[in-house]
Amino acid sequence: MNKQGTRRALGRGLSNLIPVQSEDHSGSDEIHYIDISSIKTNPFQPRIDFDEKEIEGLAESIENQGLLQPVVVRQKENHFEIISGERRFRAFCHLKKDKIPCIVKNKVTDREMLELALVENIQREELNEIEKAIAYQKLLLECNYTHDELSKQLGKSRTAITNTLRLLNLPDAIQQMLRKDQITMGHARALLAIEEEEKQIELAKKIVEEQLSVRDVEKELQGKKEEKKKKVTVEKKEQQIDPDMAGVLQRLTYKFGTPVSIKESSTEKGKIEIEYFSKSDLVRLVDILLK
Repeated sequence: MNKQGTRRALGRGLSNLIPVQSEDHSGSDEIHYIDISSIKTNPFQPRIDFDEKEIEGLAESIENQGLLQPVVVRQKENHFEIISGERRFRAFCHLKKDKIPCIVKNKVTDREMLELALVENIQREELNEIEKAIAYQKLLLECNYTHDELSKQLGKSRTAITNTLRLLNLPDAIQQMLRKDQITMGHARALLAIEEEEKQIELAKKIVEEQLSVRDVEKELQGKKEEKKKKVTVEKKEQQIDPDMAGVLQRLTYKFGTPVSIKESSTEKGKIEIEYFSKSDLVRLVDILLK
């Protein structure tokens, strides 16, 4: 089966491995009561942040109404790994239960575990923007998805996926702010326009401390952009750069959304350099070049 066919089948794989409630619990969907101590979380789980209050609320619901859907696991050597249902598992741990109802699926490869964990979380809108970006990157790099395949599989535009991936170019400190909802996706996208990491962090802290809106940030960046533009204009005049070449450089920088430089080796020859900051950023640039 070709790659595209395999990706198309992933949706069916999700329904097979993550069963919905049914009166028929026969065969492979037989429920087993497994010791919680022998269960480990999914090593491919893209979700980093779990809301403790949310887990406590789920635990209370389970205590009052029981577990409506069992956890799905696979056996791995002398323990089990969660395929689906980590929130339910955490809720059971919170209740200090000894055993948890599970459905055991043994024919699940590491690759399937990765794909299922990523796509399930993304489709259920359970990931924050940074977790989504990490999930997209893993699907692209480790599962060999193309941007088009990822767009079709998740029902999201290529632009939305690209914008989310670009968040991984931000410093870790700013990514943490985004994960904790201290800044918004709009703030983060505005910060990406700043080249220097120190200035990005400086402005991010200012956003949090002064509770700046995205519009406030854009105005501040526009002011700095005008100052920088004047400085660049002076520098270009000093370097006697051809005005037409300067216009081309500006258009290229806007086109690729990343620093671009033109280096002339003679009056007729030279080279164009385009910077990238991660593998996902390189994939984005290649897509633009080959479009």
